[in-house]
Amino acid sequence: MLGQIRIEFVFGLLVFALIIFFIVTQSNVLFSSLLTDSKIDTLKAKASNVIKILAEDKGEPLNWTDEIESGHPEKVKRVGLALYPYNISKNKVYNLSYNCSNSDPYKNLLWNFELKDYRLKVYNSTSEILFCGFDTLEPAAVIETRYVYIEGDTGKITLELW
Repeated sequence: MLGQIRIEFVFGLLVFALIIFFIVTQSNVLFSSLLTDSKIDTLKAKASNVIKILAEDKGEPLNWTDEIESGHPEKVKRVGLALYPYNISKNKVYNLSYNCSNSDPYKNLLWNFELKDYRLKVYNSTSEILFCGFDTLEPAAVIETRYVYIEGDTGKITLELW
């Protein structure tokens, strides 16, 4: 019986290999879903911060719209649309809209927020008054919305991130 392998040993080795294969594949599935969840949580936090700054902050400098109108968007450190928290300025929205249509992406003020793939929309009670970002058919991973007043009129700000 020297040099012979018992069938029970081969069967046991096969079962052991299948168990190891199962554990490895299940751990890969678990860790890939954890990475995806972590990415979505990071996008949610970023979207919440950006929307909060846009809806509650006046920006820096306070008259950043003057810097855009004078052709110096690089002097703007932070974009904020608010006159008062959750009451935003139409003038600031229109200036940001003009800036978003700029063909040079490095002069786009929203790049200061380090957003990669995004779509920002501002609506008043009747229509869309601002569209910034990318138009794509892919559904967004995160959508953050804040309801605001636009100089006394109702409106909302929506930010979508991928």
